[in-house]
Amino acid sequence: MTTREEAAEQLRVIRSMMERATIFRALSGETALVGGAAALGAAWVSENRTGWAWATVWLIGLAAALAFNAWQLYRMAAAKNGRMWTSGLKLALRGAMPSIMAGGFLGLVCVRAGSTSQAACFWILHYGIALLAIREFAPKSMVWLGWAFVIFGVLALAAMINLLGPQVTPVMAYLKNGSRLMAIAFGGFHLIYGAAIVTTGSREESDA
Repeated sequence: MTTREEAAEQLRVIRSMMERATIFRALSGETALVGGAAALGAAWVSENRTGWAWATVWLIGLAAALAFNAWQLYRMAAAKNGRMWTSGLKLALRGAMPSIMAGGFLGLVCVRAGSTSQAACFWILHYGIALLAIREFAPKSMVWLGWAFVIFGVLALAAMINLLGPQVTPVMAYLKNGSRLMAIAFGGFHLIYGAAIVTTGSREESDA
């Protein structure tokens, strides 16, 4: 490889890394806040629902969050006169989609079997795995968010099948409703993460 080719390759790598970082910055703070708020709303609406009625509420909440996410991408692309469907976005989707699809399927199987709480556990767990699957080019804060979902999902699922002992029975009796598990993870974790990202970004801008 010639010196010119090496320089071109380095520029391509740097440009790709900058593109990925821009994508995740655009998706992180505001999207997490909106997603967290949508999750709390879905948890409130679905609290006393079961089966497919419960799942429908959460699928509508997911659609709302994805719509805002797409709008964020469009707004970012329009501001930079660039393309919305970029190589960085494609790479992120390729990394995250296997876990998202598997978790979504397992959750719907649990819904069909009548267990919304186990469905919530699978959705929480696999969402965390999806975030960790793109950790190589995601911000460190998003990696911590992924681990929070994975750990909470594993502990909740273990408690559901009585692997954690009788001392957690009172806690899990409250959380047996899948809406409450989803509210804690998709609502609480996202709101905490989003608030941290937004306030940190605002502080960095004011210091600049």
